[in-house]
Amino acid sequence: MKQTLLGAVLLLALSAQAQTLAPESKLNITFKQMGVPVDAAFTKFSANIQYDPAQPAAASAQFTIDINSFDLGSPEYNKEVLKPVWFDAAKYPTATFTSSAMKVISATQLEATGKLTIKGKTQEVRVPVQVKTTGTTQTFDGSVKISRTAFAIGTGEWQDTSLVADEVNIQVHAVTTLKK
Repeated sequence: MKQTLLGAVLLLALSAQAQTLAPESKLNITFKQMGVPVDAAFTKFSANIQYDPAQPAAASAQFTIDINSFDLGSPEYNKEVLKPVWFDAAKYPTATFTSSAMKVISATQLEATGKLTIKGKTQEVRVPVQVKTTGTTQTFDGSVKISRTAFAIGTGEWQDTSLVADEVNIQVHAVTTLKK
């Protein structure tokens, strides 16, 4: 019995191949300020993605985002959004997403359910993800809309959603390479 159990554990460990995040991976956001779309990005993040095309429902993902890497395209704006009223990066230097379930929609689409934590606040989100495998490269494209006020991003006078809209669209483009 012990040998069978050990064999099954080893087989599972081999099938859940470790993957490395490629440099072309991106984490972008879009929101509206006074009705005008604004694009920004987190330039530093890491991910642990476990994905086997033969067992997509067993996939998992964990992202850690460096809040200090938020880039609005201007050093002045970048410094401003790190303050307590916005991201409070000194107190909350990272944001995380950890999947808890994967639902297979089709051969190339999953729905990841998991916990998104920003600024100490956690919300469950569902993220539709397109998956493409080419050789040893896998690409995961997903996006999710969140409420910035649910995460206390923009407090005080910035809670007014007529200035900065409440809805924020997060887009992830994660490219991984299977390790041998």
